[in-house]
Amino acid sequence: MDTSRPKRSASFRRRDSRRGVVTLELIVVTPIIAIMLSAAVEFGVLLAGLEHVSASARAGAKVASELSTANLASAAPADNIDMVQAAIDNVLGSAGMASCMVILDHNPDCSGLIAATKSTGACAGCAAPVAALPGTGVIPGGSVRVTVCVDAATAAPNLLSTFGYDLTGRVISESITLPYENCP
Repeated sequence: MDTSRPKRSASFRRRDSRRGVVTLELIVVTPIIAIMLSAAVEFGVLLAGLEHVSASARAGAKVASELSTANLASAAPADNIDMVQAAIDNVLGSAGMASCMVILDHNPDCSGLIAATKSTGACAGCAAPVAALPGTGVIPGGSVRVTVCVDAATAAPNLLSTFGYDLTGRVISESITLPYENCP
């Protein structure tokens, strides 16, 4: 009886030698796919966070544009900026975020009211836009602008920090300008 091993065919030998190449390709490609997937998730969540910040700025600007002239002119934060902040926090809270700074600029064309800027909180890298509010010739009755700043690390997971794209210390900000509606 012949106990020798049967000869392998040429196609079987090629499959054996290909097994090592497939493993090497898997080792090289898997981290690249993982990084691309992490980037897609992080940027998708970051864009959703940007939409929430934009919606909160719109809500705050809407509240600011409807404030009475007495509330807008008041020096007490509870009369103006705190009301705007509450509207903003209501929208951001639904997304699990919080604002680190809110800036309210106004230049109503009402008797007795002067242009002013009020802010809450402190956020490194957040500042009021450099562009002036539109003049009363452009927007009759004047305008209000609300700027909302949110720490980017609270808006999205910091998945790419290992690869050099760190969200720590970065700020997402959005400004909305609306006409002031309560000039007599």
